[in-house]
Amino acid sequence: MPWQVITAIVFGAILLFLFSGVPVAASLGAVGILSAFFFLGRTGAVAYAPWKVCASFILLAIPLFVFMGEVLLYGEISRVLYDGSAALVGGFPGGLLHANIVSCAIFAAVSGSSVATAATMGTISIPELEKLGYDTKLILGSLASGGTLGILIPPSIPLIVYGVLVEQSIGKLFMAGILPGIMLASIFMMYIAIRTKIQPKLCPPFDKIPLKQKALRAARMWPILVIMVIILGGIYSGVMTPTESASCASSAALIFTLAYRKMTWSILRQCLLSTVETTSMVLFIIVGANMVAGTLSLLRVADDMAFWVTSLNISPLAVMASIFIMYIFLGCFFDGISMMVLTIPIVYPVIVSLGFDPIWFGIALVVLIEMAAITPPVGLNLYTIHGLRPDHPITEVIFGSMPFFLLMIAALAILTAFPQIATWLPSTIG
Repeated sequence: MPWQVITAIVFGAILLFLFSGVPVAASLGAVGILSAFFFLGRTGAVAYAPWKVCASFILLAIPLFVFMGEVLLYGEISRVLYDGSAALVGGFPGGLLHANIVSCAIFAAVSGSSVATAATMGTISIPELEKLGYDTKLILGSLASGGTLGILIPPSIPLIVYGVLVEQSIGKLFMAGILPGIMLASIFMMYIAIRTKIQPKLCPPFDKIPLKQKALRAARMWPILVIMVIILGGIYSGVMTPTESASCASSAALIFTLAYRKMTWSILRQCLLSTVETTSMVLFIIVGANMVAGTLSLLRVADDMAFWVTSLNISPLAVMASIFIMYIFLGCFFDGISMMVLTIPIVYPVIVSLGFDPIWFGIALVVLIEMAAITPPVGLNLYTIHGLRPDHPITEVIFGSMPFFLLMIAALAILTAFPQIATWLPSTIG
């Protein structure tokens, strides 16, 4: 049977299950088993997928990073982080709006979760900034978009999933996300500075903080810096694997939260339950995706598709632009992890056959997932920020996020034109 027909049947069946209300993991698993039965005549081809996923040492980093993010949500550390960021960048044009971006970027470097980053910083900053008279849409847009940095700046759960799916180094993917994450945060801050300079009424003047007080507030951020050093320094130096760094960092987060006297037995129980829920969801999706990918691999669908694309003599950049547009469209209807596991088995062989760097593509894909997080109607960060202000229309969050969505497109174009932004740092790892 031609690969085009097999692809249409498999992905048509997945979409049929999804639009019927069946959960993503169950949809993928069912289609994987049915595809193996009807196309291969046996289901043993997918029997190994659950064991392969659940026995993965690398994937053990996911519950550890999720737990660390949950612990930091309840600790005083997030408040200290925001105050320190406000002291450092509050004097820039745009005032405390820059603190939204900087605190999100730093919290992203210890949480690995876009939603957790947006929720934590939004809880702290929205009441304060509205009281001071900042423009509401700019507040909400900067938080929803700044929160997306949580899945680009390491640690990143989508990067772990991508690395497992395509068998690339998690450490190199983490290193590859640092410079693009800093670049994207800088672009956001430049936009805020320029827009508030043109429209001063969008934000009130920020009172200057004495240098000594600024240094003291910034110095209180040291627990976050310690956790960052454990994660990035441990991986970059080769002393620890991503899983080992996740274990040490989550232990450090728990110790710091206990030191701030913010941890109770009920909060610890909630952290553990949330960790189990999130991890179970992600792992079941990966198991289902492995079932589909295993069947398609045995049918050589991805190889045939890659050969067909390369035989068309179309510019690789044109193919990549088409893939980007596809992901932007899918981002309107699927969450990031689901979108990734649905498409990687087909898209990745095409990317490799066209000569694109797998590490670079992983970072570009995460930027596209970031865009999906602020794209209606399924943008998780939009609903997260709106949930902090349920009495107001969600359109305020959507319209506030649109300029940042366009900035992400610009960042993706820069990343495509200069892939070294993502590939230089991983190339320095031994």
